[in-house]
Amino acid sequence: MGGLNATGGNPNLLPFLSDNLDFGAEWYYAQNSYVSADAFVKELTNFIVGGTVTAPINGVTLPDGSLAQFAITASVNGPSAEVRGIELEVQHMIGDSGFGLQANATFVSTNKPYNPYDLNVSSFAVTGLANSYNFVPFYDKYGFQARVAVNHRAADLDRFGQHQANSNFGAEPVFVNASTYVDLSTSYAINRHFSVYFEALNLTDQAFSTRGRFSEQILDVVDTGRTYTLGVHAKL
Repeated sequence: MGGLNATGGNPNLLPFLSDNLDFGAEWYYAQNSYVSADAFVKELTNFIVGGTVTAPINGVTLPDGSLAQFAITASVNGPSAEVRGIELEVQHMIGDSGFGLQANATFVSTNKPYNPYDLNVSSFAVTGLANSYNFVPFYDKYGFQARVAVNHRAADLDRFGQHQANSNFGAEPVFVNASTYVDLSTSYAINRHFSVYFEALNLTDQAFSTRGRFSEQILDVVDTGRTYTLGVHAKL
């Protein structure tokens, strides 16, 4: 017989709260060129997460007369947590040539990271945290624009919800695997009214994939392939 699963709301949820402290600095060292840095600490309380408990529902019994035990998934308030990180950004124009670059990186951490070896049903971890960076060289002059964008995001814990009914593992985690996307976009303004453009997305043919507790447990793989778009913009 399959597992008995149920989902429900939680009217006793407390509101999510965050106390934030940020420090930032910017330096504009040339026209349209700058560097910036921002550091932050967030103290989170009443973190809302998915939880799973085993309990009976309305006295439902099994064929042998015993009380049925359901794996009930609902939102609950997790423990407090701290998130800290730093964001770095630079934009640099190469004189009046039209060439330039943009780059930024974010590094984050928490005092409640996920421990894959902790099999406690009440284990908690902050979701959605991942180091990332973006690098964009570009050209913009004489009506012609071209840019290449490299976007990278490290693997991160996306949610608790890969459910294994009636096990001691509770709601199993879902991780999004690391990915790097490379996109190209260009356009040329023919005159005030017409411009042509071309886009090539996902040049590296990066697939979106998720996994479970360990990297060997592949959950989903979505491969959209490369996408090319050629078009004309008209403006009256």
